[in-house]
Amino acid sequence: MRINLGFASLITLGLLSGFVFAIIAAIMYFAGNISWAWMLAITIIFNLVMWLVGPTLSDFMYRWFYRATFYKEEDLKGKKFATFIRKVCDKHKIPYPTIGIIPDNNPTAFTYGSGPWNSRIVLSEGLFHYLNEDELEAVIAHELGHIVHKDFIVMAVASLLLQILYQLYVIFARGSMSRGSALGKRGSKDDDGSSLIIIGYVSLLFYYIGMYVLLFLSRLREYYADEFSAQETGDPNLLSSALIKIAYGIAVVPDTQKTAHLLNSTRALGVFDFKAAESVGLVVEADHHHKGAMEKAFLFDMVNPWAKLLELKSTHPLTGKRISALCSMTSKPLFNINQIKKKDVDYGRLWQGFFVDLAVVCLPTLIFLTTLIALIYGSITELIPFKPVLFGGFALFVLAAWLKVSYRYPKTSFKKTTVAALMSDLYASPIKGQPVELEGKAVGKGQAGNIVSEDMMFQDSTGLLYLNYEGAVPFFGNLLFGISKVKHLVGKRAQARGWFVRGVSQHMELAQFEADGELIKSYVRFWGVFGYIFSVLLLGAVVFFLYLIY
Repeated sequence: MRINLGFASLITLGLLSGFVFAIIAAIMYFAGNISWAWMLAITIIFNLVMWLVGPTLSDFMYRWFYRATFYKEEDLKGKKFATFIRKVCDKHKIPYPTIGIIPDNNPTAFTYGSGPWNSRIVLSEGLFHYLNEDELEAVIAHELGHIVHKDFIVMAVASLLLQILYQLYVIFARGSMSRGSALGKRGSKDDDGSSLIIIGYVSLLFYYIGMYVLLFLSRLREYYADEFSAQETGDPNLLSSALIKIAYGIAVVPDTQKTAHLLNSTRALGVFDFKAAESVGLVVEADHHHKGAMEKAFLFDMVNPWAKLLELKSTHPLTGKRISALCSMTSKPLFNINQIKKKDVDYGRLWQGFFVDLAVVCLPTLIFLTTLIALIYGSITELIPFKPVLFGGFALFVLAAWLKVSYRYPKTSFKKTTVAALMSDLYASPIKGQPVELEGKAVGKGQAGNIVSEDMMFQDSTGLLYLNYEGAVPFFGNLLFGISKVKHLVGKRAQARGWFVRGVSQHMELAQFEADGELIKSYVRFWGVFGYIFSVLLLGAVVFFLYLIY
């Protein structure tokens, strides 16, 4: 069922406002004065001021740090995209936005402003390199969609409400409810103080709920901006094609430190979440050599349970879902989504794998909490024998924690495969590692431009994949490897062995890297086991202490 953006915005703001006012009403009932209100008032005033002057401050930041140049309409005469912007602005009766151009080869675009009256659309030079004129207009139309819908104003108000909820938690649950606090005589009483602390933690609960509601609204507004682009250009395929090219550009263009900061700072604002874009870009590379890899990647987004779950924490919809929505708007889609959905998918295997993953991840925590509750209940009622439950729970926790590590890093032989084959695997998991071996070469650092990055980007004959390296010594081992070793490995023929995992993005947890007869070990599994051992020892110490007491 299609959800109306205006209705969703109203529900989001209404829900967050309800959370805030419920907390404030409870506080006013227990508190004897409103001194705390000044702190909230300052928060609101500060956000209001930032909303008004924020665009000007952002202009300064982009000019200073990224050498952005801003243009008025008259400065862009003769540009095809400028004429297109004027046409859309006239149609929807909005002022012509200021256009910023950033000299960066990574293709990205984003919008900001207090409202349509002072909005800015910022484009990187990479867009002009990777996209044709029609695709560029499709991206600009997407950004204009945000301005026409005024959704960034709604997001700003919703974010303010979240800030207030978190500040209420800080005020009332992190020390402000101690005896003699500034809340007045009533707030100093034990009963009222306890109640206010509870209210503080309820505020935190509302904050986390509100955060996911806000992320939902953020994803929804992207769908509507995509639809706006399709309507204004008359061809949804243009934005589909542009998104794929942007993803490829972000994946293959070497990042400088400044570029990395730009992509990170505009992650929620951009036409594409750059982390997801990098992942899709690697799939595009694989599709050049293994036709169908991209379609299967889109199908992964649409059917894999882990993809659906991990999307909840994302500001942007999964790429496969965005492309599917765009393809549904035309009779001649760039991708035949209906045909893709008809591909042979073993849904029983998908969901079985998901629930097994979930059980393995949650089992240690579940055992710990169950044991803790049983011990507390037993100590109060004396109906449960303390020591058997204590040692039994400890033994079960040890087994569950070991299972979790072994499940992610199975000690079986590494199976030879290709990047394209891994990218096409619908049943891959972010929890269960697949032991695989790739043949190819390291083509650069995992974080290009970062001289201390210890991770590598690996290329075989079918595509690119990110390798996660961990040294024998935490931090310093990684630092030394990144500075002194990685540059000598780039370009050499090599075999990479490790565990492939995939969620919204994908990578290999590196075990071994062999180049020119030199075998380099990565200690990813070791540190996973060490974390398990540390948890066991810590819990063992608690068990021993409780044993001595009881």
